[in-house]
Order: sequence, then C-alpha cells, then structure tokens
Amino acid sequence: MKVAIVGAGICGISAALTLCQRGHEVTLHEQFELFHDLGSSHGASRIVRRAYPDAFYTACMAEAYPMWHDLEVAVNQKLLHECGLLYFGDRDSENILCLADGLRSLNVPFEVLSSAQTKAKLPELRLHPNEVSIWTPQAGWVDANLANRAMFDLASANGLEIQQGMKADPYSLAKHHDVVIVTAGAWMTKFAPIPAQVTLQTFAYIDAKIDGPVWIEDSYDQPYGFPSSPEGQKIGIHRAGPVVDPGNPSRNPSEEYLSIIRETASRRFGVENPTLKHAKACLYTTTRTDDFLMGRLAPNIFFASACSGHGFKMGPWIGRLLADFAEAKDAPEKHSRFYWTDI
Repeated sequence: MKVAIVGAGICGISAALTLCQRGHEVTLHEQFELFHDLGSSHGASRIVRRAYPDAFYTACMAEAYPMWHDLEVAVNQKLLHECGLLYFGDRDSENILCLADGLRSLNVPFEVLSSAQTKAKLPELRLHPNEVSIWTPQAGWVDANLANRAMFDLASANGLEIQQGMKADPYSLAKHHDVVIVTAGAWMTKFAPIPAQVTLQTFAYIDAKIDGPVWIEDSYDQPYGFPSSPEGQKIGIHRAGPVVDPGNPSRNPSEEYLSIIRETASRRFGVENPTLKHAKACLYTTTRTDDFLMGRLAPNIFFASACSGHGFKMGPWIGRLLADFAEAKDAPEKHSRFYWTDI
C-alpha cells in the first residue's frame, strides 16, 4: 500500500514507523525542515505517565505506556527515564480524588502520600498540611528530540521516504496514494474545521539543583516540572496561554507565565529570587474538553490532532492507531471520544 503522511511530529513519525514496519511504501511530508522547533513535538524533556485525573486516558495509557519500552528495544536506545511522578494538591480536590479512583479501578500501582511522606520522594517540595500527593512509579520523562530522531532513523531503515521544505495538499496526494494521513499538529486547523485553537505555552529553567521525580501541581495554572538537568530545573505552565497563529514566527514567552514560574519555584521549592534561563514558548492545539480529535477528510484521508498538551506521551499509540485506520483494521468512527464528524 502507498501511504502519504503530512506532518512529521511525534504522531506522523510514529504512524510512518508502524506502517514501514508493516511493509508499506510510506512518504513523510514536512513543510519545514525535519525536527524543527516551531511546532509541538520538540524539546529535551516531555512527561510520560500512566496516571490521569480522567480514567479514560489512564486506560489508554495502559496500552500506550509500554510502547515506550518497546520502542527503546527497537531502537536500542534509552528513551524513557522512569523517575516516577508526584501529582499533588488539596486532599479533597476533584482531580486528586478522581485520579486515585481511576488508578485504583484500573489496578495501576500508586500511593497517596501525606505532605510529610512526600518529603521522602522530593525533599525540596513544600506541601501544606491539607495537601497530599499521588505517587505513581510508572512515569518519567522522554527527550522528545532524541525520540523523534530514533523513530525516524528506524523508519528510514525500513524504507521511509521524506519530502521536506514544502507544503503538501492531502487531496492532491490522495490522487496518487492509497491512503493519506494528516498529522499537522498546530497547523491541523488549516486542513480541517476542528473545534481547536492554537495557544502559546511558556516554560523556563530555574537556576536550581533539584533531583527526584517529575511533578504536576493540581491548580488553576497547573505548573509542572522535571528533575534538574545541566540547564537547571525546567518548569512549565499547562494552563492554555494566549491564542496565536502558528504561521506567525513570534515565539516570545509570556511574561505573565514567567512570573507564575518564578512564584512556583519560590512557593513550592523555596528558591529565593529565582533566576530564569532559556525561557521559551511552544504550541498547544487545545480543545474545550482537552480530548484528542480524529476523523476523515475523505474516505481515504485520515487525520489526527493529539490536542491539549498531552499528545506526545501517547505518540507511538496514536501512530499505531492511524496505521490501523490506513489498513482498515480499525476506523475513527469506532472511537467516539475522539471522533470528529463535522468535515
């Protein structure tokens, strides 16, 4: 089968790898240079976790999470740094309660830790007496740049062709291919009228040495962070930032969100007068429900928009799903939570 894929982010590369491994003729189209930093799939660290406040995605991760270990074996590289996750907030928070219930119902290993017990996992973290953390050992971080390159190299070894530096039209490609898959990330709204908007998200590195697990604060801004690297401690803000046009080259970090990052470093980790380094911004494609969107642009043209800042961790799983669509082993119509029909 001859397949064209438009968009070389995590989902596009994952779909390409799966289809190449299944023996198909695949060409990957990327409007910019391969591995660019203008979209949503780049960076030195991305959280990968089993746990979600929404049990639906926790169930999806039961399949998606082990695929990172499978990928490590396939590319013979360390990709997932499994340092665990602390998700913390008020003990009566809806998200905290739903997260624990979902993990319990799906038999995912976890512990609910008091503020004092949390110190054993992350000594620098400051929790209030009424706060708890949910500890899940099956979590950590992946170097997105390394993972994308490793998957691309493996797909290339299995016959993948690449066309880069030009825009591709799915409908024109469909005339010469059996199947076309569109995984255009922040540019997905240019191809399909999906109910999504592109937002600019801010992260920065704090000049601090803090080891331990990855972490997420259950709050309005939802700051999250990583163990320190040579650049410092990376902290980002998950709350949707300002709406932007992905075609606009400006990627200036939000001063409001940089202030929240400083405040988080001070309030949660006791960093006095936090110094920020390497402040950057990346793109989210956000939906009202935070759900992924998938569907068809035509009978043989599929699309997937892994939205709202949590698509990367499920990239290999989404790639396999798209490959199954292409082979008619599955169909987007069978996935009611994701399926978008107003095309």
